[in-house]
Amino acid sequence: MSSSVTTLTQQPFSVRSVTRLLGRIGPAYYALLILLIVAAASQERFLTGPNLTNLIRNSTVLGIVTIGQIATMLVAGIDLSVGSVISLTTVIAALQMESHPEATPGIVLLCLLIGLLIGAVNGFGVGYLRLNPLIFTLASGTAIQGLTLHLLYSPGGSVTREFRELSRGAIGPFDCSFCPGGTLGPIPYAAIYLLVLYVVGTWVLKRTVFGLAVYAVGGNEASARLSGLRTERIKLAVYILSSIFAVLGGLFLASRIGSGDPLVGDPYTLDSITAGVLGGTSLFGGVGDLWGGLAAVLTLGVLSTMLNFNNVSPFYQFIIKGVILIGALAIGYLRTRRKTV
Repeated sequence: MSSSVTTLTQQPFSVRSVTRLLGRIGPAYYALLILLIVAAASQERFLTGPNLTNLIRNSTVLGIVTIGQIATMLVAGIDLSVGSVISLTTVIAALQMESHPEATPGIVLLCLLIGLLIGAVNGFGVGYLRLNPLIFTLASGTAIQGLTLHLLYSPGGSVTREFRELSRGAIGPFDCSFCPGGTLGPIPYAAIYLLVLYVVGTWVLKRTVFGLAVYAVGGNEASARLSGLRTERIKLAVYILSSIFAVLGGLFLASRIGSGDPLVGDPYTLDSITAGVLGGTSLFGGVGDLWGGLAAVLTLGVLSTMLNFNNVSPFYQFIIKGVILIGALAIGYLRTRRKTV
C-alpha cells in the first residue's frame, strides 16, 4: 500500500528535467518563436497568405544550401565556396538555356556534374591533403567567382519558360496549371521541396552508416580513423554533397529570377553558416542536426521580411546578420562549456 502511494505521489516532471529539456532546444527555435510573435504584432500583413508564401519561397535557396553547409560543419569543416557555386550555376544555366533551350535537361545535368567536380576538388584538398578547410574553400570559391565573372560580368541570359515553372511547382512533364501561384492548396511547393529534402537528409544522417560516420569523424577524427573509418573518403563525400546542394540552390534561384547573376550567390555563404550555427551545429564538428538549421533558415527569413517591411537598408541587414552569427557562436560556446564542466 505504501509503495503504491509513493508511486502516485511521485512527480513525473521536475524543474530540473524541464530545464534540461529546454536546454536541449536550440536557440533557433526560441528566436523563431519570438520573431514570429513580434512580426505578427507589428505588421498586419505578415500573417497573410501571400506574405507567408513569399517568405517560404525566399527561404528555399538558403534552406537547400544550408543542408550541405551543415554536413561540412558536422565533420569540423566549412565550405566558403557555396556562394560562388550558386552564382556560377545561375550563369551557366541562363547562358546555356538561352543558346540551347531544347537542351534544358542536359544543362541541368551539366550543372550538377560541375558541382560534383568542385566538391571533389574541395573534398580532396580538405580530406586527403589535410589543408585548412577555411583557407582552401575560400581559395576555390575565389577562383570560381573569377570564372563566373569571366563568363558573365553583369546579370544577363535567360532560362526557358518551362524551367521557370520549376519554382512554381512544375517537375518534368507536369505543369502547374492546377496550382496557380505555385501552391498546393495553402502550401507553397517550395515548402514541399524543403520538407522532402530535410526528411531525407535527416534519415541519411541519423539512420545510415554514412551519417553515423559523419558524426564520428566530426566528434573525434583520430578515434574514427583508429576504428577503421576512411575519414578522407567521408570528407570527400561531404564536400561533394555540399557543392551539389549549392548547385540545386542555384538552379532553383535561376528558376525564380529567370536569368543569371555573377554575384547573386554571395550572401548565401555567410547566411548558410549563420543558419548552421544558430541551428545548433558546432563548428568543431560532431554536434548538430538539420531541423535546427531549418528553424534558423526560417528565423533569418522572418527577420529579413521584418527588416524589409520597415525599409531597413541592406547594408544594415548585413550588420544585423553578422551580430546574430556572433551571438550564435557565443551561445554555442557557452552550451559546450556547460557540458564539459
